[in-house]
Amino acid sequence: MINDKILNMKTSFRLFTLLAAVFCLAACHPDEEHPRDIVYIVAGNTTTVHLETESEWQNLLDRFCDYAEGGDSVTFYNASNAAKGVATKEVTEFSTTSRDEMKQWMSQMEDAGKTVTVTYDRERGLWHGRAYATAPHHPQNDYWVDLGLPSGLLWAKCNVGATQPEDSGYFYAWGEILPKDDYSWDTYRYCVNGDDHSLTKYCHLSIVGYNGYTDTLTVLQPNDDAATMNIGNGARTPTYYEWKEIWDNCTLDWVTQNGVNGLRCTGPNGNSIFLPDAGHISGNHINTWGFYWTASVAVDIPCPGDIMTTGACSFEVNETGLHLYRSNRFLGMQVRAVRSK
Repeated sequence: MINDKILNMKTSFRLFTLLAAVFCLAACHPDEEHPRDIVYIVAGNTTTVHLETESEWQNLLDRFCDYAEGGDSVTFYNASNAAKGVATKEVTEFSTTSRDEMKQWMSQMEDAGKTVTVTYDRERGLWHGRAYATAPHHPQNDYWVDLGLPSGLLWAKCNVGATQPEDSGYFYAWGEILPKDDYSWDTYRYCVNGDDHSLTKYCHLSIVGYNGYTDTLTVLQPNDDAATMNIGNGARTPTYYEWKEIWDNCTLDWVTQNGVNGLRCTGPNGNSIFLPDAGHISGNHINTWGFYWTASVAVDIPCPGDIMTTGACSFEVNETGLHLYRSNRFLGMQVRAVRSK
């Protein structure tokens, strides 16, 4: 009987101690105020949320992880940290099997003013994050130009990652959404071991697919579209047919604008856009000849080029106009966004 009373007293004391510790922890470490405006893009849909406290931020990080575990890549940034000029191309990467470690890294990158993209490989249980300097992501109304095209499509005034029409913006490999330091098959997102005959997506021939892999995808999906994932709000990379609409309906003039050579495309209504000739990247070398990606795989499209089975459609800009090519997907090229009215 006495032993039972002693046991109950010990249990009550332990419970009291635990509750006191919790109360002390809450009192000593209140939910800190940390206002933020976070912009995030999932499957091409852009959302902006205002957060007041650190706990709200942690809850949002959990939501980002849930999206990634569900198969969507998530891109986010703190709008108040957006850079004034064009972002640099340096990329920080991080991989872990721990959800908590990924959340901690995401928070560190947000504090550093980075734009972060997070994915989750369910088969390997591996989180992967990439972060780079935040560029302006909120185009104003005058960012979009109505050229009076038959489709009514609006074209962006600048390249993705640029702040002025003459800026080159970022270079992207086809189907990738972040800039990088090396553009080659070794670093390409959708092949294995740097082998151009080991494609893992957008592959219509088993001979170039990893272990015979094929699919029926011929146009970039939102999660693989640099325009969609970096701009949002309905932006996307134009298809071959939408680029061809420029070719067929616009007056094309080679001009020098603010010291930069490029192609001015004037639509039927007199409005125009400027496509700077910023070259393209192979490996880490910027080559002459400016190229722009389309969203289209080079399947059943009559475009020239030696890359018959693994290419994507691109357009070169030069003194004689726009020229269609079938190009290696790993090359770094500019992206010009479009969206519907």
